[in-house]
Amino acid sequence: MENEDNNINNDIEKEEANQQMNQNQIEGQEGQEGQDEEMNNEQDDVESELMYIYEWVDSIELSRPKKNIARDFSDGVLLAEIIKNYLPRLVDLHNYPSCSNTKHKESNWNVLNNKVLKRLGIKLTKSEINDIITCQHLAIENLLQRVYNVLQNKVNMNKTKSNINQKNNNDMLRKTLEEKENVIKQLRDIIEVLELKLKNSEEMEKILENKVSQLTETLNKNGINNEQ
Repeated sequence: MENEDNNINNDIEKEEANQQMNQNQIEGQEGQEGQDEEMNNEQDDVESELMYIYEWVDSIELSRPKKNIARDFSDGVLLAEIIKNYLPRLVDLHNYPSCSNTKHKESNWNVLNNKVLKRLGIKLTKSEINDIITCQHLAIENLLQRVYNVLQNKVNMNKTKSNINQKNNNDMLRKTLEEKENVIKQLRDIIEVLELKLKNSEEMEKILENKVSQLTETLNKNGINNEQ
């Protein structure tokens, strides 16, 4: 009887162990699925945040169609074209030949890094360049974000300078017009004074003429004339 009880207890323990194992497996699968879902959600969030970068790139006319952004930008040519679109004097496109060879890509990126990006305040490490050349996930997007921010700041600065110059030009034009208006007013005042003097002179002339006429008439009445 005791052996039967022991066997029953052993069976119960085995069953409980199996149930616990199954439960652990289920929980493990659910945990992995949760992690996968979380990673997918994070990736979706990152791509959503980068949507403005993709739209920005699509808005610029480039020398070749954009199909896969990592591969399309891996040789540095399209980035050079984007920067030249904003800062034409900074980029010589003949320095960046289209290529598929890794060494040639490295050459393009080294030139772009030292001659262009450095002047924009961006300095890529060898590791970052390698990640871009080998099309690592989000490597080019991260660089495009940095370039976008710099270029937008420069555009805004140029707009501000342009607005300031326009304001200064408007102020100078306004001042010039005011000065001309003052000159015109002064000339009008002088003309009015001259006209008044002329009018007074004409009136004085008429008075003198009347006086002469009266004197002449008086002389004639008294038998005195110029001949005598």
